This record gives sequence, structure tokens and C-alpha cells, in this order.
Amino acid sequence: MKRLIATLVAGFIVTGLALSASAGSYPEKPITFIVPYSAGGSSDTLVRGMQPFLEKAMGQTIVPKNVTGGGGAVGMSQALFASKADGYTVTLPSNAVFGLEGLGNVPWKHGDFDTVARIITEDYSITVRADSEWKTLDEFIAYAKANPGKIKMGFSGFGSSTHIVAAAFADKFGLEFAFIPYKGGSKTVAATMGGHIDANTHHPAETKAGVDAGKLRVLATMGPKRSNLFPDVPTMQELGHDWVVSQWRGVAMLKGVSPEVVSKWEEALTQVAADPEFNKFIVERMGGTVSPAFGADLDAFIKEMSDLFISTAHRLKAKQK
Repeated sequence: MKRLIATLVAGFIVTGLALSASAGSYPEKPITFIVPYSAGGSSDTLVRGMQPFLEKAMGQTIVPKNVTGGGGAVGMSQALFASKADGYTVTLPSNAVFGLEGLGNVPWKHGDFDTVARIITEDYSITVRADSEWKTLDEFIAYAKANPGKIKMGFSGFGSSTHIVAAAFADKFGLEFAFIPYKGGSKTVAATMGGHIDANTHHPAETKAGVDAGKLRVLATMGPKRSNLFPDVPTMQELGHDWVVSQWRGVAMLKGVSPEVVSKWEEALTQVAADPEFNKFIVERMGGTVSPAFGADLDAFIKEMSDLFISTAHRLKAKQK
């Protein structure tokens, strides 16, 4: 895959050289928002749901563009190499960016982007079948320690954020799982309900239907506070474990944009995040939390997540050799 990405990047660079930076009052023309995943997924849902709020705040048209392939690598690469640092092409970063970097699947690093904001966060979880013998997280951890390699832990694809979180969780607590990849969150959740695997690390929005149907049990979530969808489920931190990890989605563009462009995005996204209707959309459609971060707070969050994901991805890659 890395060879394919490198070939595409070369084409992006040639295209990018032909583009001209825009001067004047930003934004003067429509903004392309590259979604590095297919239509209908969480990232696409966020961008298209945010679109009307963002257009109102920016005073300009936002054009979502799905660019798929390589687990997000193709779309992120296009945002990096087929654009100028003028703010007219942006993309949606998440923990997946750190996984791609840590596995060596892309010829760039997350620092090659100007990440201007975090918009929302989503919880990871430890979710099992409703009839599982594990009623609490501590029971699950105790069993895993006493039976290394016996628990089948599922996730959506090798190197995905749910895979890296599962591996990092295992490292943190000294556990050994039998890791089972699936093609997407829905198939992972279905495999859990069907008893083909014992647990998964997926987001509450993906597991809620199974919980509501009485087929799944969420033992704990990994965010800093309880999930909007599962207010009765404790966080790992509440249970006494020093473990807070969240998926996130934000806005990034080619490094080198002007401070004026960054400020415009910060102002617009602050306005979007304060809108009650947008918050309602994120809770009801994505099960997430609107949690904007900018500047130093954003930098600290990115460092924490990138350190965890990149180091874990390095270990996963080393085990493959």
C-alpha cells in the first residue's frame, strides 16, 4: 500500500504546483472539505452534518469531497499534496492519522499538517455479549490475566484506531488477547453478538443497537466522562484505572496557512460548537460530545494521543516481522 500512496502523492505534487494561492479576505471562494473515507461513515456524517452550520459561520460554501482508500491515507495525502497552504482545502484528522504514521503506511507525518481544531470526541469501550460471564471491567481484566490469549478481541481492520486502542489497552494492563480483525465496525459488533469474538473496543454509537436489543453489555468506556448514550456505564477512570483515550475528529490543512486563516476557522468552529442544534445532532446521530479545542490545549491533546497511537503502532508493526 505504501508504494501506491507514494505514486499518488507524486501525482498530487504535480497537481498542487499548478494551483495558485488566493489573496485577499478569506474565504473568497468555496472551501473543499476532503473526507478521507466513504459516504455514510462517521467522518462523512460529521462533515455533512456540520456543513450548514459551518457555511453560516464562514459565510462561504463548503464542498464535501469523499476521497477513499488506504484507511484514510489517500484522502489525507490529497489534502497535503494537492493543495496550497491557503485554507481552501481542508480535511478531517482523527486518531487514524497517527496509526497510519506509526505503521509506516504513508510518506508523511501528522506534523506536516496544521491541525487547527478538535471538534468532537467519541468514546472507545470494552463491550461484550450480554450473557457473558463478565459483569464488570475488573472481572474481564482478571480473567484475561489468568487466561492469556484466550479472549478474542475484535476490531475494524488491522491498524485501525480500534485495533490500536485494543493493543494499547492490553499493553497498559499486561494482557494478551487473540486479535481478530473485521471489515468495519458493524461486522465487528455483529461478530460480538454472534459469539464469534468475546469483546470489542468500538464506540457507543456502534454498539447501542445491540445494547438496546439486550445482546451486548458495555463494561466501561474510555473517555474522560460518561457517554451520552450510556450514562449508567462507568468510565475506566471512575473505576480507578489511569486510562483515558478518546477518538476525535477535527480540521486540518497543509502546514503553513496564515494566522488569519487559522483565526477564521477557530472563530467559525467556536460558533458551530456553541449551536444547540449542532450539539443535538452530534449526540443523537453520532453518540459523541462536542468538545472543541484550539491552540495549546489542542497541541497537548494531539501529543498525548499521537504518542500513544504511534508507539503502539510501532509495536504492532514489529510483531509482524
